[in-house]
Amino acid sequence: MSILPQNLLASSSQRLPIDGLSYQVQEVIITFAKALNCPIEFVVGAAMAAAAQAAGNCFVWNDGKYTCYPQFYTALLGDSTANKTSTIRKMFKPLECADRQAYYDWERVTNDMKKEEKLRTPYRIGLLQDYTLEAYQDALKFNHNGVTAFADEILTFFGGFNKYRANGSDEKFFLSAFANYSDYKRTRRGAGLDLIERPIVRIIGGIQPEVLQPTFGGSNMLADGMLPRFLWFAVPNDFRFDESGVEIDTRKAESVWNNIINRLLIHYGDVKIVLDGDAQKLYTDYKVSHSMEKNRKTLFGYESAVCGKLEIYAIIWAMTSRILRYAADESETGEALVIQGYDMKYSLACMDYFQHTAMMVYKTITDGVRLKPTDCIRGLSDLIRNQSQFAESIGYSQQRISKIINEK
Repeated sequence: MSILPQNLLASSSQRLPIDGLSYQVQEVIITFAKALNCPIEFVVGAAMAAAAQAAGNCFVWNDGKYTCYPQFYTALLGDSTANKTSTIRKMFKPLECADRQAYYDWERVTNDMKKEEKLRTPYRIGLLQDYTLEAYQDALKFNHNGVTAFADEILTFFGGFNKYRANGSDEKFFLSAFANYSDYKRTRRGAGLDLIERPIVRIIGGIQPEVLQPTFGGSNMLADGMLPRFLWFAVPNDFRFDESGVEIDTRKAESVWNNIINRLLIHYGDVKIVLDGDAQKLYTDYKVSHSMEKNRKTLFGYESAVCGKLEIYAIIWAMTSRILRYAADESETGEALVIQGYDMKYSLACMDYFQHTAMMVYKTITDGVRLKPTDCIRGLSDLIRNQSQFAESIGYSQQRISKIINEK
């Protein structure tokens, strides 16, 4: 069973708000949710992921210490009837059309080339569905605006980790690539040294609740930080499928969405994202509240990791929703796009939802699982202030406790 305090595992239905998005985007989301007979949460998740890929590397937030580009690790959580894949494909359709045209252009240019020369010719493909890590890194090398790994079932993404590498470098790559845009250097036999500038890695896929526990219950992904990197979009408890059978006309919504994504795809030039005074205060207070909870030892280790990632996502969500408003309004960016107080207030409301779904996922994974003694020690040590007294109370040396904790 879970060792989390029960107050962190509330099962009440919680919904992802959309009121902070532009009116046009809200209309698109509502229309597609009705037409696809799926939760609004799924459409929002796929829409934000698509917008992030389309925005690429043209929009950046940098406070002098940290840097953020639009980047999401996205998981739609629902059973096989919840229309996860069709929702992703609907919101990603403009990107798939752009990829198709890019492929035709690449094929035309390389038509008369030899195989070796063809492989060295850059291609502008932003979505990958079947790939090795090396192929994904090649795509990143050619596409500085980033690449989205798209899996109908995200288990195929996780299941492919280290398929060709026993040393676990696949998972390590995707762990380190989140919110880390330092140049990535790799060496390959026969190809020498490669430099991937500013890798922006994105992931999206669906997963069923029934397979969470058997898949991740015995894995290291809770401890190594992979799962806390994901935003979980879940089917609400009170969601009901529409039984009317009425067909929804999506032509207007598709046209609006195509225009928004295509405007981002053709955007050139770097745009700074900045926070106004109200947004900065809200964001600072949010981070301070996490620090206070950590100091009071009220955050469990996994939840603390989730909170740390949500501090990054708070900026990314606010900037992506602001970018969507810019594209929908067809306004000018100037030298900067300003995240205002209501943008940040909306983003932080969404972070509350993601903290809720992350803990729900944790409960699903750990319920009924017999935790290892070392896992219990790590969890309890986060709640106990005096480490030496804790060690003495369970008959361990303080050095042994420190070693276990540092093996996270």
